[in-house]
Amino acid sequence: MRHPHRFSGPLGAQNRCHAGFGHPSLHAGGSAGRDAADTATSPDLRQRFLFHVLLHGFGRHHAHRFGGRGSRFGGHGGPGGMGGYGGFGGDGDGFPRGRKFSSDDLQLLLLSLIDTQPSHGYELIKALETRSNGFYSPSPGMVYPALTYLEELGYVTVQLEGNRKRYELADAGREYLAANRERVELMFARLSHIARKMDSVRRALAGEEPADVSEGGWVPELNEARRTLKNALLRRDNAPADEQRRIAAILMRAANEIEGGSNGDKAKTGNDSEPTV
Repeated sequence: MRHPHRFSGPLGAQNRCHAGFGHPSLHAGGSAGRDAADTATSPDLRQRFLFHVLLHGFGRHHAHRFGGRGSRFGGHGGPGGMGGYGGFGGDGDGFPRGRKFSSDDLQLLLLSLIDTQPSHGYELIKALETRSNGFYSPSPGMVYPALTYLEELGYVTVQLEGNRKRYELADAGREYLAANRERVELMFARLSHIARKMDSVRRALAGEEPADVSEGGWVPELNEARRTLKNALLRRDNAPADEQRRIAAILMRAANEIEGGSNGDKAKTGNDSEPTV
């Protein structure tokens, strides 16, 4: 779902000013939309345009919402969160529209950060924001209830420092984290990937050179291979079941080879290793 606009009148009224940006709507058709993008040359407008791109390109409005079927925090997320780890966005790189982190995902992310360094709640929020280059920053209203729940489970202990709580990992939390280590690593890897894409968009809008591959990210050949694979799958959108199974087998073999080339492990089937393109 697109994020809501303040204007409920005719399209022309919406195009005159895009809610929250203070410049002509980037949704506007024809020259109006192009002019809105072309005139985003000042630092302020460039920054606003950057966030517009990220909002729509990655489905940002769902990034801070949490669900988890039957979870303490409610919502309609499913097992595996983030859409079963199938990817964060329409192209497999961002948060998928309509999907959310589950409460279990948030708890695991927090446990991992606490394992790295005992922290206060605010520090954990900032750590997640830093890991995603500002893209993902859960609200205190989500983080603190999750921390309270982890304390009730015996996964973390609390040290009072004035009027603040400092959270440390307990043995039970360490065991739970170890049992879900691969899942946590994948979530952080996706956040890091989004952070790099954030930086790429920022550099492009600022007229800067792309980051060197040594700083992270993918070489052009790999990006081209991903696009080619995506297009091949789209052209077989209505393929019969037998053809889909054949394609799935090819993708799983490729995933196994990719995993084997890095650490010798085999790609696993299931939600936590669903192929993305």
